[in-house]
Amino acid sequence: MKLKLISLAAAGLIASQANAGTVTTDGADIVIKTKGGFEAKTTDGNYSFKIGGRMQLDYNSYDGVTNAGAANPGSTGSDAFFRRARIEIKGHANDWKYGLSYNLTNSGSIDQLKTTYTGFGKMAQLTFGQQKENFGLEDTGSSKWITAVERSLVANAFDTGNNIGVKLHGANDLVTYSLGVFKEGVDADRDLDTAVTGRVVVRPIYTKDSVLHIGVGATQRKADTGFDDYDSRLGVRGGSDGGATRFAPQFTTGDGDKSSIHNVEFAYATGPFHFMAEYYDGEVEAPDAVAGSDDLEVDGYYFQAGYILTGESRKYKTGSAAFDKVKPGKDGAWEIFARYDEMNADMGSNINLVGGEDAEVTTIGVNYYMNSNVKVAVNFVSAETDTAINGEDDGDAVVGRLQFVF
Repeated sequence: MKLKLISLAAAGLIASQANAGTVTTDGADIVIKTKGGFEAKTTDGNYSFKIGGRMQLDYNSYDGVTNAGAANPGSTGSDAFFRRARIEIKGHANDWKYGLSYNLTNSGSIDQLKTTYTGFGKMAQLTFGQQKENFGLEDTGSSKWITAVERSLVANAFDTGNNIGVKLHGANDLVTYSLGVFKEGVDADRDLDTAVTGRVVVRPIYTKDSVLHIGVGATQRKADTGFDDYDSRLGVRGGSDGGATRFAPQFTTGDGDKSSIHNVEFAYATGPFHFMAEYYDGEVEAPDAVAGSDDLEVDGYYFQAGYILTGESRKYKTGSAAFDKVKPGKDGAWEIFARYDEMNADMGSNINLVGGEDAEVTTIGVNYYMNSNVKVAVNFVSAETDTAINGEDDGDAVVGRLQFVF
């Protein structure tokens, strides 16, 4: 096994040289592919290695409530920044898969580092390490291939993120499921706090041209360090201090130590048309130390529809139960879409509703897939809150992105 892995690495080094010679191994022959990244694999299918990555360069212009936290609240502002820049490595060795995603921005950090045992078959795989918890349709999908530049209000608010843990998961054409236990934190007694997250998706329709997706998910989380809010960006990243104005229901005193979130997913795609919607309901138990405090309860939803004008279809992956890339023709692919998000919070004692009890965001946009590697996106975002943030309760933003993946 070690010799085979060394051979794969050697093949990568040799292929990068202009005057590369013949590559030989003591096992199966190696095939090298350079389309969409660098990949080397053995002809018997037992070993593979692939290196790729993504670069997302954004330009945002924003005003009103989307820039309410700036030195001059509500004024027009703009920013340009790398939203994401990652190097990604993945592959497999017999019954084991591995994956690494490393962020090059913000001084560098590991996004994912995981290994998966596949020896039990497609319906019972075990993944260990830092990984996605697989909660929600939009959050489970890759940021490379989500339709809008930024995820919806509720997907942003209830994102479980990438965490260290173990997950049992599997998929076939009819059903996808996952159930995992993950690290949420370490408490004051230096004991591990955990989260349990599960998701089940069924596909009553799944053909070459169409998919009908119905799913449910839940996560139960406990942390001594506490939960104090369910905050969300208003459809745009940027704005004041390099961040974004947030709709942020939160406790004013103390933190709750238990969080419970449930969601329902629906999606349908046929030919160039695709539609998706989700509903979330979240609750954080009131802080024990604050007598008479109410639980923090927040719910919300979004629905989104898109159409690819040049006739291509948005791909769908059963393994993650999420939409994937658009593979354009030789002249590129054009896509238009619209999305409406809403998020609501209940007023109660010891709860500070930054932006009020309700927020809503409407996003329309166009995507141009120049080829399999390059995507250009422009979104127009209109946000509104029922209570002013620094004197602003509505605002607009234009969000642009140049994406390169390999």
